[in-house]
Amino acid sequence: MADFGALSSLGLGSGGALSYDIIDKLRKVDEDAQIKPLDGQIETVKSKETELAKIITMTASLKSSLFDLSDPVLFAKRTVHVTGDNIEVEVEDGTKAQEIDITVKELARADIKQTKGFASDSAVVTTVDTDMTITIDGQATTFTVAANTTLKDLKELINEKMGGSVEATLLNTGGTDPYRLILKTAETGADQAMSFSFDDGDPNTADDDFLNLTAPEANVQDARDALFTFNGVDIVRSSNTVDDLVVGLTLELKSEGTSANHLSITQDNEGIADRVQFFVDQYNELIGTLDTDTKYDAENKTAGIFQGDSTITSLKLSITRIALGVAPNGKGLADFGIDVTRDGIMSLDKEKLVSSLEKETESVQETFAGSDERSGIFLNLKNYLDDAAVGRDSLLSNLDTQFKERQKSLEERRDRALASIEAKYEVMAKRFAAYDALIGKLNSSFQSLQSMIDAQLAAAKK
Repeated sequence: MADFGALSSLGLGSGGALSYDIIDKLRKVDEDAQIKPLDGQIETVKSKETELAKIITMTASLKSSLFDLSDPVLFAKRTVHVTGDNIEVEVEDGTKAQEIDITVKELARADIKQTKGFASDSAVVTTVDTDMTITIDGQATTFTVAANTTLKDLKELINEKMGGSVEATLLNTGGTDPYRLILKTAETGADQAMSFSFDDGDPNTADDDFLNLTAPEANVQDARDALFTFNGVDIVRSSNTVDDLVVGLTLELKSEGTSANHLSITQDNEGIADRVQFFVDQYNELIGTLDTDTKYDAENKTAGIFQGDSTITSLKLSITRIALGVAPNGKGLADFGIDVTRDGIMSLDKEKLVSSLEKETESVQETFAGSDERSGIFLNLKNYLDDAAVGRDSLLSNLDTQFKERQKSLEERRDRALASIEAKYEVMAKRFAAYDALIGKLNSSFQSLQSMIDAQLAAAKK
């Protein structure tokens, strides 16, 4: 109600005949006639916006379930099962499906050497400048070990000069002169065998090896290649990581054994079936919602929020039509265990789908994703959803825009109608106040006249 300020005594002059209660009743009649219908329409539009947002989310989920199913790459996905514990295996998608036997006879090893022992890690290893040369696979690296270099300083020098091809570490082995340097090649393989030479520049000294690295006892582990059989054929590699036997297959040799490790590389049919089940779940959720929103219950005379809406009805019919359609190869989803009941619920016979994937992979791929330039059912559905639910110009986006514009228009109409009612009853209240004051004056004059008449009548009786 408007703030009428000084009009708060309205009704006193007229004895309540002209009062705020009358104005409120008249105002309510106008609001019921003008505002309530608009409020109802606004709430209906808001409810449609909320339900549409839910449908858009469900449609996006359905589309996401189709990304893999509509792509032929899905059928290149591989899984590998390994029997045996001597190897670990990684397989890339697209690797040829096959059975492989691997027997690991020898693991590849790095070359490991140890120096003679020293009393402490700060012990001086040489008293004269000496050139030290380490040769690996024909590559010689020479550096000078200065006089009075300590054992721990030599460790740092070797690591610096060898650039990561050799790692030198200090080891306390216990006992007399326990500190030794352990030198290990970074890579494995027979060609990683290390050889050493020393030269202090004095031709009169026959042996300049101040570390005893050229002595037989320096050998801790000899470098060697890996030896294993691949389907009965002996294979030699310098590394325990082998990725050049089968395209897309990487073997990691972990331990030696006498029994074969069996590898079975197959198409990931279970993974494909799981993706189909996810699609089925998303399909049922969306179609169930669309069915509820668009149906009319004649018995109870109730209608879904989008009953009669051509956009939502078209969305439901199009999705159903594509899903129940036939691919260019003449096959439908039902041929592979994906069926729709009479009440519109989609179901998956996983066993039938997996069996089809095992026996007729190409036919399943053509039906789902298509081949060459011919689109399969899932690709057609994905393309339709791109146009219907994704982007600013999609069907659902345009419908959402219409709802928002409709809500805005209704709210503006409501504001104008309410302002008009406010103004109307503010004027009415002022007029009532004027009428009330006039009636009050007339009543006062009448009472004065009545008093004079009464007085005259009383005097005449005397």
